[in-house]
Amino acid sequence: MENTILEPPEIKVNPGTCSKCGLCTKICPTKVFKATNGNDKVIIHTEECVLCGQCICGCPTNSIIHSGFNIENFKRIRNRKPVTPENAFEFLSQRRSIRNYKEEQPPAELLEKIVQIAGYAPGSPHHRVGWVREMTIVTGRENMKIILDMTADYIQQTISLLSSWYLRVMANFSELARSGIGVVPDLRMRFEEYMNGKDLIIYNAPAAIFFHAPKFSSTPQTDCDTALQLVQLYAETFGLATCWNGLIQGAASGDHLKGFTKLAEFLHIPSENKCYAAMTIGYPSIALHSIPECKVDIRWIN
Repeated sequence: MENTILEPPEIKVNPGTCSKCGLCTKICPTKVFKATNGNDKVIIHTEECVLCGQCICGCPTNSIIHSGFNIENFKRIRNRKPVTPENAFEFLSQRRSIRNYKEEQPPAELLEKIVQIAGYAPGSPHHRVGWVREMTIVTGRENMKIILDMTADYIQQTISLLSSWYLRVMANFSELARSGIGVVPDLRMRFEEYMNGKDLIIYNAPAAIFFHAPKFSSTPQTDCDTALQLVQLYAETFGLATCWNGLIQGAASGDHLKGFTKLAEFLHIPSENKCYAAMTIGYPSIALHSIPECKVDIRWIN
């Protein structure tokens, strides 16, 4: 895929059913709709359409015809408050990163169902690039062992890079370099454990999910992060546990190591994409019984 924007969609307003309420002009985030003096609608710069579908969602007479959507696939909102604030807080606050998994493999059908929620994650796909969320699901002990081995290789090479004399000199001038050197003890510990036959990288997880996006899209990191978090939350409702894993993400993206592409190739991540987020997933082997206090520092500007 070339680094170009996608073709603009075709958008029309049915004049026979349009009530001229003007909601489409108010709800469109990129102002594709413009009202005339008679409050008729004029479609302008459709190349800015981000495929959010808000115009169709808000039109009370279903008068908007959009080539990017099939109106029959829109789900009617029937329960505007499906959970109470109390239940929502209880559910959201209980989600924890889990690194202890059962041997049991989550069914492929269940994992595929869970990741569908990623399509509802917020994002900023200007020119419609990155609107469809992309991910790779890995299951099976043999495949997970490949991920472990390739990530361990990535960690070993990263340790060598961060331990170089050049970076030590750069640390005198760069906060980023000092930060990188600061993670070496943790990386070295995990690699040594790996060499001793212990897994402190993917924690013997039975499955993993990698989120990737076009490198030339507007906010690929945010798009992948929000998608991953929705998948994590939805997975909880099925009794699954997850852990946001920066080590396998780094290995899949080749961050900090130019030319490290073997994990991305194993995952069949397109060359125009990059892995921006990754997680392990499985059934938890340990049940937590409490939640630590998590404070929030708030500053008001009134």
